[in-house]
Amino acid sequence: MRTRWRTAAALAFLLALTIGRFWKLTMSSRYTWLENPDQALQVRPWLDYQARELHAGRLPLWDPFQWGGQSLIGQVQPGLVNPLNWPLFAMPLRGGHIPLAVLHWYWVLIRFVAAAFCYWLCRDLGASGWASVLGASIFAFAGFIGASGTPQFLMSAVWIPVIVLFFARVFRLQRPLASAAWCGAALGAAFLGGHHNVPIYTTVLLGGLWLWFLAGRLRDRRAWMAAALFAVTAALVAAVQVLPAVEYGRQALRWAGVPDALRWNDRIPYSVHAEYSLHARSVPGMVIPGLAVHANPFVGIVALSLALAAVRFGWRADRTVRLLSAVALGGLLIALGADTPVHRVAYTILPMVEKARYPAMAVVLCQAGIAALAALGLDALIVASCRRHARWIAAFGLSIFAIYGVLALLHRAPANHPVWIVAAVALALAAVLCWARGAPAAVLALFLMESLAVPPPIQPRDPPGSLLKPVADQAGIADFLHRQPGWFRVDLDQSAVPYNFGDWHAIEQFGGYTASMPEAVQRILGHPQTPRLFGVEYRVAPPPARPREVEVFRSPSGLVVYRDPVIGQPLWAVPASCGPPGSLRVVSRVAGEMVVEADLACPALVVAGDPWFTGWRAWVDGRRARIDKF
Repeated sequence: MRTRWRTAAALAFLLALTIGRFWKLTMSSRYTWLENPDQALQVRPWLDYQARELHAGRLPLWDPFQWGGQSLIGQVQPGLVNPLNWPLFAMPLRGGHIPLAVLHWYWVLIRFVAAAFCYWLCRDLGASGWASVLGASIFAFAGFIGASGTPQFLMSAVWIPVIVLFFARVFRLQRPLASAAWCGAALGAAFLGGHHNVPIYTTVLLGGLWLWFLAGRLRDRRAWMAAALFAVTAALVAAVQVLPAVEYGRQALRWAGVPDALRWNDRIPYSVHAEYSLHARSVPGMVIPGLAVHANPFVGIVALSLALAAVRFGWRADRTVRLLSAVALGGLLIALGADTPVHRVAYTILPMVEKARYPAMAVVLCQAGIAALAALGLDALIVASCRRHARWIAAFGLSIFAIYGVLALLHRAPANHPVWIVAAVALALAAVLCWARGAPAAVLALFLMESLAVPPPIQPRDPPGSLLKPVADQAGIADFLHRQPGWFRVDLDQSAVPYNFGDWHAIEQFGGYTASMPEAVQRILGHPQTPRLFGVEYRVAPPPARPREVEVFRSPSGLVVYRDPVIGQPLWAVPASCGPPGSLRVVSRVAGEMVVEADLACPALVVAGDPWFTGWRAWVDGRRARIDKF
């Protein structure tokens, strides 16, 4: 019972730290994490659409509001099947939208989940309560987790401590079969998080760790059974997201940092992976604030010193220390990408690795290993003589100060990278270790102060050129379009309406800020008949109008809604010679389903301007009918 109370108290303390660390979002209304193109234009409308559909009692597997419609679950990044997103979707809506304050708390609480999972890992490895709080803080407030703004990146990374926890149990032969199954389940949950990069790199690292584990147990049937159970469980849990993604990928084109769109089966050129590597020149950024390439490697001198202490004191006696060191080193080698052969080998011989074009993200694996090692290192220093370790840290700090001073005299000081912070923190850490015997609270406070050197990606609300302001300014346009009869789509000038207007306002948009689109749609873009085929009856743009378009609404923001009188709804029957053409009426149209009332003189082919996708089914008068694609 006492242990449970201590755990609850530690988690409450971590929650308080998280709220305080991100106080600009939790205690102020003047800041946001959404003033960023990806978050404001794409992520927020995605989350909003899913919440609105689930509140209506529908599972939004299909998104009809971008590019004529495409698979939502297949795009992965919306995070539809991520269980950590479901509390957000269940929150009360305001005016049909997720309130901004709820989105702020959602973003902050992702960090708390990361901290709680890492605390669990550290405690399971035998670290003390204070040391585990330190390890959790390192993982959640620094580096990749602390500096990333995109929820789907974070959601796929928070599971790393749980994955390492259960693999460490397998490594210690602690209920290896059950632990292997839970390890696989946690890896599968990472694939549900909303982005594939970190889970793919985690799989690569785990593959290496399993080979290491099995190498010494070639004749141990239970070890092989554990490995098989891990693989099967991971595949089964991830399948709910991976299988729709594979099916969508076969029918879609995506942009991968290269000029031309790629098909699913096309390999992303290695030059793209090389571009988005962490690169060796950013390795000093693990302790120097601000020195980062594509992903933030910063953990700080406190964390790195304690992690090295764990290696020094526990390498021979504790196999877990060697495992965590392998996690940290393996994650770093993958993140360095083109600067080491490790990533190139994985890219060449392992399936799916070439789909993850952002090797730098693998640095979060390294940081999870360092966080757990730092917790063990703090405990080791408390029980061991730490004066020698403190002298090394002090010498390091004084050396940095000396180099910094010489550079300053030569007017070459690296002003953009405050290296003096590293030296000051190193000397303070040496003092704590030498005179306070490594007091855990003092070390934690020192790390928290050091982590302030790398601010989180939080921006002031409504700056000049705000990305959020047009959403409110253009609400009148959405109200007007909602009042128009029939089934139609709208084209929007991307420079004036850059965000995913369709997802946000539940209006079918022929366009959108997406990473991919159905290949069948992409093939006919620019064709003169495309607007008619998809029923693009309205266009929102600044004046002037195109020929044939008629102005039907002008908003206070200066945008005008134009209507093309020639274009009707994208639903018609192929002419028959048995009499009048009859009529078609859309009775209802929601995500993934459309009901049409047909009054035809004789059997005819009904054509609907929707992108075809595997899984569509049609019924006529309650009987299954064939669907032909054109």
